[in-house]
Amino acid sequence: MLIAHLADVHLGHRQYGLEERLEDYNRAFLRAVDELVRLREERGLDAVIISGDFFDTQRPPPSIYITAIRGLTKLREVGIRVIVTRGNHDSSVINPVENPLAVLHQMGLVQYLDNDYVDLGGVKVIGVGTVYTDMQSKLINSLNALKGGGINIAVIHQYIEGAPYIYPMPNVDVFMINEKPLTQLGIDYFAVGHIHEHGLRHPRINAVYPGSLEVWDAREFEVYEYVDGKLRKVKDVDPKGFLLLDVSGNGVKVSDVRLGVSRRLVRARVRYDEAKPSVVRGDVSYIASNMDQRGSLVILEIEGRVASGYSTRDFNVMELRKLFTKAWVDVRLNLERQVREGERSARVFGGINEIIRQALKSKLGNDELVSAVMDIIERVRVDDEDGALKSLENLVGVPLRGSKSITDWLGVRG
Repeated sequence: MLIAHLADVHLGHRQYGLEERLEDYNRAFLRAVDELVRLREERGLDAVIISGDFFDTQRPPPSIYITAIRGLTKLREVGIRVIVTRGNHDSSVINPVENPLAVLHQMGLVQYLDNDYVDLGGVKVIGVGTVYTDMQSKLINSLNALKGGGINIAVIHQYIEGAPYIYPMPNVDVFMINEKPLTQLGIDYFAVGHIHEHGLRHPRINAVYPGSLEVWDAREFEVYEYVDGKLRKVKDVDPKGFLLLDVSGNGVKVSDVRLGVSRRLVRARVRYDEAKPSVVRGDVSYIASNMDQRGSLVILEIEGRVASGYSTRDFNVMELRKLFTKAWVDVRLNLERQVREGERSARVFGGINEIIRQALKSKLGNDELVSAVMDIIERVRVDDEDGALKSLENLVGVPLRGSKSITDWLGVRG
């Protein structure tokens, strides 16, 4: 039996607030659908598992439903069964009853599992939706009660303790499951979601993360460094795609299917010991001449120190952006002014974030508090709801999530 394993599709995600990136996530899903149809025709693909975060929000707009319906209908027409469980983006963890996956289930486009299973003919697929770390015993007990004879595949949207991810995620500890109780369940394969790195394997459990279908984090971008007047590639864009599960009496063997990204995504870094405005402008002009391609997304990171005799006002981020006429570019200016004796160092930050920071500082008068609020604002801006809540928990010193923590914090008693 051949089963495809997808996760973290995040339909509706609008990275950096760009309509183009929302469309990239739509295209990534539909491109995966085309590949699944091809695998059905050429290799007899039987079913698809989506282990959570199919949607980016529990209230997707009609246009996103249309994209989901379009792709899922195509899979249904060729006879591919789609099995899905909920992730932390698909629904509330505390009250998960109403969510968009249930709508797709009622339409007959997916089989939505939450504390339930389907039997694919000797292969039992068990789905349990996302739980908070302090509720993990509930998930373990559900898996133990639902498993049966033959091959067992558990579909969960959690971070499994010990999985060696590269990019730290702010909410890993919020949705973590301890490794030891999972090893004692006798599950043949854990179809996991939540970590967005493609093909991340747990070292001791047969659990593999397919990752997101489209690039999620700027750290996954293609990266260049500008040194001595030349651009040097540091890394390629990270791979994206899904997994194929070859299920037999001997267990579950996993291979990967890679899909290309929708557009060129680049980070370029340049660092100065003594930054002069004319030199920075010249260097950025050179970088733009090499990277200003239509449809590209470029993050330009300028770091280091300002040369003596220059003011921070001499570095104009808006003018640097205008050197790019085709690509979307985000210039991130992070320069430290030369410190005179008796002075404290000052940093230069470009854009609206600095305006917000200065406004908060004038009202709050506390640098640590301002930094914490800015972190929360940034996470909300990129739709990192879990990271924002984690930062807020650290700020107020009170757990805002968990089986009872919200009601306890509000002073509500059942």
